[in-house]
Amino acid sequence: MDNTREPAGHLSAIIAIGLLLIGLVVFGVVQQKASSHQAELTKGFEACMESAPFKQALKVPRPEAVLTNEQLQANFDAFDQMLKETGLPPIWNGKTLVPWKEFHKSSIEFASQCHGQLGIDQPQRQLKGTYAKPVWDPNSSIWRQTD
Repeated sequence: MDNTREPAGHLSAIIAIGLLLIGLVVFGVVQQKASSHQAELTKGFEACMESAPFKQALKVPRPEAVLTNEQLQANFDAFDQMLKETGLPPIWNGKTLVPWKEFHKSSIEFASQCHGQLGIDQPQRQLKGTYAKPVWDPNSSIWRQTD
C-alpha cells in the first residue's frame, strides 16, 4: 500500500507544477499583450501631441534676439518674480513670459483631445514613460487645484 500512495503523491505534485507553469505562461502572454497595447497607445499619443499648437511656440525667436537690453532686464526681473511666486520657471512664448502652469495648461487641454481620439480614459495606467505622469493627466490633482 505504501507503494501506491507514493506515485499518487508524485503525480499530484507533477500536475500541480504543470498547472503552475501553464499559469505562468498564460500570465506572461497576457502581460506581454497589455504592454504591447500600452506601447501602441503611447506611440499614438506622441504622434498626436506633435501636432499641438504649443509646439510652435517653442520655435519662436529667443528673447535676446527681439528685445532691447532694457526689455531683457525687465524680463529677467519678471522671470525671478514668477519663479519666486510659483516655484516654477515661466516660459517665453515669443512675446512675453508666461507662468509655467498657464502655458502647460494649453498642452493639457490638447492632450485631453488626443486622449479622446485614442480612447484613453486613464492615461497614468494606459500610457508609458513620461506621458504616464500625473502632469499629463487632465484629471490629476495637479490640474484640479489650479482651476
